[in-house]
Amino acid sequence: MKKITTLILRKSVAFWFTHVGLFLTLLFAGLGSFEHQRLNVRAFTGLPEHIAISDNQEFYHLPFRILFKNFEAKSHANGQPKSYSADIVLIYNETHQRTLIRVNHPARFMGYDIYLSSYDRRNPNPEYVILLVVYDPWVYAKYVAIIMLLVGLFLYIWRLRFAENSTIAWIVLVAGVGFCLIPFWGYLFEGKKLIPALRSWWFVPHIAVYMFAYAALSIACLLSIYRLFTQKQKQFIQSATDFLLIFGTMSMGIGLLFGSLWAKEAWGGFWAFSLKENLAAIAWIAFLGALHFRYFYKDRHKTLAVLIVVAYLLLQLCWFGVGLFPESWQGLHQY
Repeated sequence: MKKITTLILRKSVAFWFTHVGLFLTLLFAGLGSFEHQRLNVRAFTGLPEHIAISDNQEFYHLPFRILFKNFEAKSHANGQPKSYSADIVLIYNETHQRTLIRVNHPARFMGYDIYLSSYDRRNPNPEYVILLVVYDPWVYAKYVAIIMLLVGLFLYIWRLRFAENSTIAWIVLVAGVGFCLIPFWGYLFEGKKLIPALRSWWFVPHIAVYMFAYAALSIACLLSIYRLFTQKQKQFIQSATDFLLIFGTMSMGIGLLFGSLWAKEAWGGFWAFSLKENLAAIAWIAFLGALHFRYFYKDRHKTLAVLIVVAYLLLQLCWFGVGLFPESWQGLHQY
C-alpha cells in the first residue's frame, strides 16, 4: 500500500492535471445533464415573448421576456452569407438589457445563454427570429475542468524532448504545415469567404492543432508499420515513435477540447453527439489506450505498433470515412 501511495505522489503535475481534469469534465457533464435545458423561442417584432418550447415539444415559461427589435443579414461580394445579427431586449421587471446577438456571439442573462438559431427566411425584413435559450448551471464547472485538462495536455507536450528528436520534430512541423493547407487552401488562396458559422477565432486553432496531430500520428503509424515488418528494433525508431505518439495524442486532445469550446460558443453545447464528434472521441481514446499500453508494457513493441495502426485507422474513419454516412451530410461539420 505504501509503495502504491508513493508511486501516486510521484506522478507529475501533467499527470494530475490531465487525469483529474478528464474525470471532472466527465463528472460535471453527467451532473449537468440532469438540469440542462435547451429551449426554442420564436420572438416576433415588437412583441415581448417568454414562452419557450423544448425539443420534446413541451412548453416552458422563461423567468424573463425577450423583445425582438431588428434583424440584419450581411453578405460578401460573391453573395455568400457573411453574418446574421438580431437586436433584442432582455426584460426582467424594471431591468432592460439591450444586446446584439450573432452566430458565435450569444448573450447571457439571468444564468441563461441566448443564441441566434434561425429567422423568418420568407421575408426580406424578417418578422421573427428563432432563438435557442440554454440553461446549464454547471457550465462554469465544466469550463474549469476543460481548462484543467488543457493545461495537463500542454504540459505533456512541454515536457517532450524536442532536442533529442529534432529531426522528427522538424518533419512534423513541415508535415503539419502541409496538412494545414488542406482545409485552409480555399480560404487562403482562392479568396473564398467565411460563412457565419466559421467566423470564429476558434476556427484556426481548432483545425491547425488537429492538423499537427494528424501529421505526428501519420508518421507514428508509418514507423509502427516498419516496426511490424522488421526484426531489429532500433533505438531511434522506438524513441521517435514514442515522441510522436505522445505529441500527436496530446495535440489531438487539445484540438478536441478547442472544438468543444467552439461548439459551446456557437451552438449552445460542448458536445452534440454527432457522428464526426463521436468518431473523433473514439479515435482519441484508442490513441490514449496505446499510450497507456506503452507505459505499462515498454518492451512489447510489436503489440504497441498494432495498437497505433488500429487507432490510426479509426482516425481515418473520422476524417474521410464519416462522409460516407448520410447522417453527417447535414451535421455541424459539413463545412
